[in-house]
Amino acid sequence: MIGAGLCHLGGFPFEVRHSSGKALRARSLAVITAEAYSYFSCLFGGFEPDIALIVANRVDWHSRQPYGLPFFNNDDGQIRPGILMMPTESGDFWVGIVDDLRRASPREFQRVVATYPDGSGGVNLQPFFDLITLHELGHAFEVLGDLNLPTFWLGEIFANLAMHVFVATQRPGSLETLEALAEVGAASRRLTDRMRAEGYTSLEDLERYYTGGDDPMDPLNYVWYQYRWQRIAAAMYEEDGEKSLVRFWNCFQSPDRVSDGTMTTKVLVELLISEVSKTLGWAISNW
Repeated sequence: MIGAGLCHLGGFPFEVRHSSGKALRARSLAVITAEAYSYFSCLFGGFEPDIALIVANRVDWHSRQPYGLPFFNNDDGQIRPGILMMPTESGDFWVGIVDDLRRASPREFQRVVATYPDGSGGVNLQPFFDLITLHELGHAFEVLGDLNLPTFWLGEIFANLAMHVFVATQRPGSLETLEALAEVGAASRRLTDRMRAEGYTSLEDLERYYTGGDDPMDPLNYVWYQYRWQRIAAAMYEEDGEKSLVRFWNCFQSPDRVSDGTMTTKVLVELLISEVSKTLGWAISNW
């Protein structure tokens, strides 16, 4: 079981476990997670997912994901029905993100340095990844709340929208921390050109290769998708505030929205435009 045997931290509405010596780090993440947990529960009719927040160092990181890439897990036999796995520090994955943007967008990269300074002229992405805890919490509400989403990528957009709505409404001072990385990454033509030449860029590719297949997607390729999804979430919030998140939830809480898993993109886009967000529908139709 992921997180079994790690230290416990009490005082939160969900279980918190952490690697030895990382209590302060775990408490910092648990505080913002608890705030968002209460906020989302109010938005989503009082639903409270049964989760554990696990804050792990490299030794205690057990996943196919590289160290530093947070994830949500709802596999059978875990310590809770849902777990949010967060790293305690940087790793090669964070370094790879920074190197990608440095090479692809050298001029815009100065914004990355200014937004996430490490104190010695470099980049420390930890403040950004602290906020990604909210993305993983969004997945907990999505999955354990039984949203009937017809595609994997809709779950990612839902989680990003949940994260953006919380930051924009409850912690607006952190918006630059949340948005700078994705704005630079999504705007980089060189990065997009490289993904088209060397990786995957379509939504169909994502469905087929992110979770495995014959040629699994590189984690940094996945980050390219996340940049774009984050910008869609921001645009959805600008369109209609937190109502866009509530409409997303209400639309796919209904079990008859997706009956047999064969919804076409055209039908899905029409549903998104009419019941969730015109911005989201148009973004998908023009992906």
